[in-house]
Amino acid sequence: MPGITKIRLQPIVQKNRQPPVTPDQQKHKRTRPLTIILSILALLALIHFIAVTHTAYPTLPITNCLELIRNTDYTKFVQLQPETQELGAVQLVDELIDGQPAALVPVTDSSSQHRLDVYIYGCSIQKQRPTLTLLFKHQSLIQGTVDVTGANTLSIGELDTTLPQDASAQLQPLQQSVYREYIWHNGTFVQTVFPGLYPVISRSEAEALQNQANNGQALPWTDPLVTAQQMAQDILHWSSSDLQVTMQDNDGTTAHVLLAELHPRTEVTATLARLVQHTNTGLWFVTSAQTRSITLEQTALHIPIASPMTIQGTIAQTNGHITAQLFDHTLTPIPILNKEPLSVSENGTYTGTLLYTNNIPDQPGLLLIKSIPPDGSLASGQLLLTNVLLG
Repeated sequence: MPGITKIRLQPIVQKNRQPPVTPDQQKHKRTRPLTIILSILALLALIHFIAVTHTAYPTLPITNCLELIRNTDYTKFVQLQPETQELGAVQLVDELIDGQPAALVPVTDSSSQHRLDVYIYGCSIQKQRPTLTLLFKHQSLIQGTVDVTGANTLSIGELDTTLPQDASAQLQPLQQSVYREYIWHNGTFVQTVFPGLYPVISRSEAEALQNQANNGQALPWTDPLVTAQQMAQDILHWSSSDLQVTMQDNDGTTAHVLLAELHPRTEVTATLARLVQHTNTGLWFVTSAQTRSITLEQTALHIPIASPMTIQGTIAQTNGHITAQLFDHTLTPIPILNKEPLSVSENGTYTGTLLYTNNIPDQPGLLLIKSIPPDGSLASGQLLLTNVLLG
């Protein structure tokens, strides 16, 4: 029809129209920010771990021994059983080896025996580079302990599992362990003896006694006269009714006490010293007990000696009965297995071989040489007490 314009209608299309959002999609949108936050926290934790590790064991070049000892990851050098063992606190122990850098590395065990492994690492220069060196190792110490003593020596202890149950009940807690002391000598650690003979024969026990005294515990070892008298009763087995004790001199650091047994007549000079603490509150320890007329060659006795032990010395009384007695770390007598182990020649030289059983290798002990005059003789008895290492 003229004058009429035809218009074609197009369907209306809504642009950018989104499909309806399902409930799962709404939940996903809500959790996305949480996922991002957790991812950021995990990244920060990783960065912190890397920073701490870098601080503990820096990757900077090691240029000297001190840096090497301080910054070494010792888990790479000791063999750990991951199920039961862990590395203890590493301790710098320069004082043990004449001021040279060194580290004491303990490894503890969570088993029922609570075993301890002890390592000491030092450093040497090889091809102009500092290199870690193992200086000392002792493993499987039952209920073990390790300490640097006040004398700058190394002391390790472990429970004496050979003690009878009735004997261990009568001992002090410290006596139930055996302690070995080591010094740095000619580039290596060697076992050494503690100069004290009584009331204890290890430095760890002596320092523990001194700590008890400093904390107010009353101990008899504050008096050198009482200490010497008690030693005569406990070690020499002299009766208190047959014993005379006389102070000869005391300068506050060293004291000499004359011990006299009346029957048979025997006189012994006991030397005592304040070995751990040199002040007027220091405890006294017997360092020697000997009559003037007897000697002992002791050079070979200060290294661990396995049975049989050979001894020799000189004695004034040649027609008496001479005997030898060993004591273990608890000051308990060790049986001598051979009869008449010592013999005396006419010139006053005595020699002998002691057979004994030692269940604790390298434990500190005592050796007592004693000569009893014949019945009816006017001669005096003679004796000598000294420390030994029982291999």
